[in-house]
Amino acid sequence: MPHLRQAIADRYAERGLPTTADQVLVTVGAQQAIALIARTFLSRGDRALVELPTYPHATEALRLAGARLLPITVTPPDDAPHALGPDGREPAEDDGWDADAAEQAIRRASPALAYLIPDFHNPTGASMSPATRERILTAAAAHGTVVVGDETTADLDIDRPGEYLPLPTYAHRNAGDPPVLLIGSASKSLWGGLRIGWIRAERPLIQRLIAAKPSTDLGTPMIEQLVVARMLPQAAEILEERRVQLASGRETVRRLAGEVFPEWRIPRLHGGLAAWIGIGAPVSSSLALAARNHGLLIAAGPRFGLDGAFERFLRVPITYSEDETRRAFAALERAWAVASAEPAPYYDATALPNVV
Repeated sequence: MPHLRQAIADRYAERGLPTTADQVLVTVGAQQAIALIARTFLSRGDRALVELPTYPHATEALRLAGARLLPITVTPPDDAPHALGPDGREPAEDDGWDADAAEQAIRRASPALAYLIPDFHNPTGASMSPATRERILTAAAAHGTVVVGDETTADLDIDRPGEYLPLPTYAHRNAGDPPVLLIGSASKSLWGGLRIGWIRAERPLIQRLIAAKPSTDLGTPMIEQLVVARMLPQAAEILEERRVQLASGRETVRRLAGEVFPEWRIPRLHGGLAAWIGIGAPVSSSLALAARNHGLLIAAGPRFGLDGAFERFLRVPITYSEDETRRAFAALERAWAVASAEPAPYYDATALPNVV
């Protein structure tokens, strides 16, 4: 729908990235956008740079397109970018990403594509500093790497200090440089029932993606598009309500985790959908499975990694009411008594509860 694409373009312009409607392709959710980009820009055997941990359905889409995954680590920082830099305004560069390692990985492997979640990273909640964004984009341009910025959580800001612009604004592009594409979604910021996503890219790339899209669907639902087009002009009011909800959920999770599991490590969180909590022992999979017996479906740490990594982490949503969260922690407390008392077995991460 032209007026939906224009509304999305206007939203990018408000955030500091001038965009026209013909630079936007509407998709059936962000997941279709990821899969469509992967199939369009990757060939079997190509390398794809991914963060670990990361959104598991993205790595699935990249693998289905034939990619060999090249991981770089993201850690939930205690203070940065939540701490301000020396000037009191810019976030500190220690943001959870190892920029040196990312540059080295790009330089050595020349991946065809890099999939990044720069704002309120899923699941760590970290935000990539402007300096790190520039360094990674510069390295990608020098080695022919297409960069995909997944911004599905970018609007979920609670109280992040500093200014963060859309990823392409940090690229010093020259003619012939590989593109920087953005993925957005209405389901995380506006309403979970809206399976509408989009891709923002230069016009020739949008035309290429449009040509590839009919192989995955014959059209994007009209009613959902109309709803999103109606809601986007009211985004500021909706996101303020969302901010209050997330702030309340964050404090509830922090308080209950401190009361029930004082030994767990809870990172500072300034936005996003969940807290990436360090649980100390390598029992995340056992804990998630035991929690099912107490009526709680929660995603274990390895769901967001490769080859069984992140058994010492648990992703805990901050999107539920206080009553629901309290019941969840009661279930986790009962499940912990079982999981922490038994040796941690190996589980196939793809068989674990799929709540992301």
